[in-house]
Amino acid sequence: MATKKTSVNPEFLYIPVGNIVVLEQVRSNINIETDSFKSLMQSIKDKGILEPLLVTGQDGISYTLLCGERRLEAARQLGLESVPVRVIEAGKELGETIAFQLTENLQREDLNPMDQAKGILAYIQAKHPDKGYDVDDVMNELMNVMRRPDSVSEEIAATIAAITEIVGKSTKTLFNMISLLKLSEEIRTAIVPPLSGLNRTEGTLPVSQGYLFAANLECPDLMQIFTDIIKTPVTNATLQTMLTAYKKVKPDPSDTKPSPMTKQIAVLRSFRSYMEMNIVQYMKPDLEILVDDLRTFLALAEERVQTAPMPAPVKEKPGKKPMV
Repeated sequence: MATKKTSVNPEFLYIPVGNIVVLEQVRSNINIETDSFKSLMQSIKDKGILEPLLVTGQDGISYTLLCGERRLEAARQLGLESVPVRVIEAGKELGETIAFQLTENLQREDLNPMDQAKGILAYIQAKHPDKGYDVDDVMNELMNVMRRPDSVSEEIAATIAAITEIVGKSTKTLFNMISLLKLSEEIRTAIVPPLSGLNRTEGTLPVSQGYLFAANLECPDLMQIFTDIIKTPVTNATLQTMLTAYKKVKPDPSDTKPSPMTKQIAVLRSFRSYMEMNIVQYMKPDLEILVDDLRTFLALAEERVQTAPMPAPVKEKPGKKPMV
């Protein structure tokens, strides 16, 4: 395919492949062995690059790639000397640059879950550099959007709304996606589709099960469970049971000395009095969480009532006469 000379149109150019600088993109790598990439190469070979790459640059010589890394790599693999690009002035703001990358990359089917999560985190961090957001901070903001939207600043709410529109997923799904970044490297590797074929755990864990691991990081047997299900896959329901089984282990009654609940009951009564005076100031989502917790507490107490021992009878002191 013959290469084209540089156009004089400042918005749409054909520029040499070597003049395009690729900085860190949302996508962490490109697997040139996948069927989708080979199809892209064949399409470019037959029809050329139909959608221009998106770049930014001011000197007319060197350009920074914003979107189109797969198309650029395909052009390199095919030995093309130049590619069509559209030049925009977006490189001045990191958040805007990442937004362009998200818009293109997060809608691609071949972008793996970990790259999606990293891209979303990078977008929020770039849009709000003054916040110093880490993974936990972003998860807290997403949780607040779901449970207490009135507590979230307009700027953060707008950023999260923009991401949900770009990705086409709910805030809850965004929360789950970001939570994957808290997993160990071994588990994260298992979620990512294989690139080299050298690691037999690559791509063997469904992302839905990655969400379950991320939601149960406190499980003491988490890594052992991971090792077991890689060898013998299980359903999501079974995995959930395995990860939470430790919470349901009850202490041996013979090892537990019954104790009075005087202090605990006093705290509950104090809390009831407080709620009677202040309940009107709380929002519905908070009250729903409280009701769920109270129901769990009530079920636990009712279950224990069935097996709890009766207090030992008080022995009368010698010589003390019964009251009449």
